[in-house]
Amino acid sequence: MNGKPKNWLTLTAAAAAIGLAGCAAPGGYNNGYNAPPPPNTGYQDPNTTQAPAGSVYYGRVESIEPVTTTQNSSGILGTVIGGAAGGLIGHQIGGGTGQTVATIGGAVLGAVAGNQVEKRAATNTQTVYRVNVRLDDGRVATVTQSNIGNLQVGMRARVANDMATPY
Repeated sequence: MNGKPKNWLTLTAAAAAIGLAGCAAPGGYNNGYNAPPPPNTGYQDPNTTQAPAGSVYYGRVESIEPVTTTQNSSGILGTVIGGAAGGLIGHQIGGGTGQTVATIGGAVLGAVAGNQVEKRAATNTQTVYRVNVRLDDGRVATVTQSNIGNLQVGMRARVANDMATPY
């Protein structure tokens, strides 16, 4: 060999090392990922937060917003019951191979119908309330609760255990 492949390999390795060296962060913090975490102040950001568990804050209610939530049924129970009923009805039709086909077809159609009936009948809507409280330190605590009692906008409130109550 005349030395060219060895020089080429050396140059490639040196270029890779120089390129990778540029990725290292000064100070040994790997661009901040190994830096110590910021102190926990109990707030997610300076303006709005979910009150941490065990904390008690005081302030004034700024807003109360009703929020409607919908929980749909999975339809599994309706599928099972409908399939069984459809299979029983289908089994009453015909005989031999035709009876088997009718039983299977009835079970499938009953399962689909039962699933849809349960989904329509078991839709559950619930109203919860998102309460924003301007705390005495100027920040906003937001809690979501199912009952606001006699809490009203402008009232003094105590925020504890993810609940706002009159104070």
